[in-house]
Amino acid sequence: MGWLTLMIIRQIFLLLLFLYSAVSVADEIWLPDRFSVVYRLSQAGITLVELERKGRLAEDGSYIIESVAEPRGMAAWILDGNTEERSQWVVEDGNVVPLRYTYRENGGSRKKSMDLEYDRDKGVAIDHHSGKQWKLPDDAQDQTSIQFAIMERLRQGEREFHYSLLDGKRIKHRHYKVTESKMLDTKMGRVEVVGVREIRPGGKRHSLFWCAPRFGYLPVRIEQHKKGSPSLITVVENITGFH
Repeated sequence: MGWLTLMIIRQIFLLLLFLYSAVSVADEIWLPDRFSVVYRLSQAGITLVELERKGRLAEDGSYIIESVAEPRGMAAWILDGNTEERSQWVVEDGNVVPLRYTYRENGGSRKKSMDLEYDRDKGVAIDHHSGKQWKLPDDAQDQTSIQFAIMERLRQGEREFHYSLLDGKRIKHRHYKVTESKMLDTKMGRVEVVGVREIRPGGKRHSLFWCAPRFGYLPVRIEQHKKGSPSLITVVENITGFH
């Protein structure tokens, strides 16, 4: 076997390795390369906020979720700014692993910013805006990536799971349990949904997520219940990118 033949074989091997790696990265992410979803949040039938969330697959194989929340209706008279979030994460061994999360409130009297980086080598999460840092739990998620971590668990058929939520102030422990499946009327028609209940200590408040397998288990309805207060209801208005 001559040196030219060996070089050709080597090039073919490297090409196959590259193609295999590319397929592996694509297989890890169950979401479309790009998608967008619009939600409307209301309380006692009054619209308060519209949230637009866009997701895209980056060239390095990570996934980026960008969200903008705008006050609507009567809330727009009180809140004159919006909120922006950006979450970047990867999927490793079937787990959503967050890399970076940013949060910013624009306008109004209440301004809050966060720039959270997950340093896996040092085992810490660092907020570059405030200078605070926390010891990094293995199941840590930010306020956006936790939704997609739940979706991945549902996709794998799990019925109960825990996560540690970093909200910029402290680490909160969250426990989730699948409740039931049913059909739900949405703006996209009647779809099958899986109920996921968020269980909090004390029992004074809880959240219920209705996630649609048709849309990669994206929540199409979220109910936030607190004893003594009207429930906050978030419903999907539009979804694009899913087939």
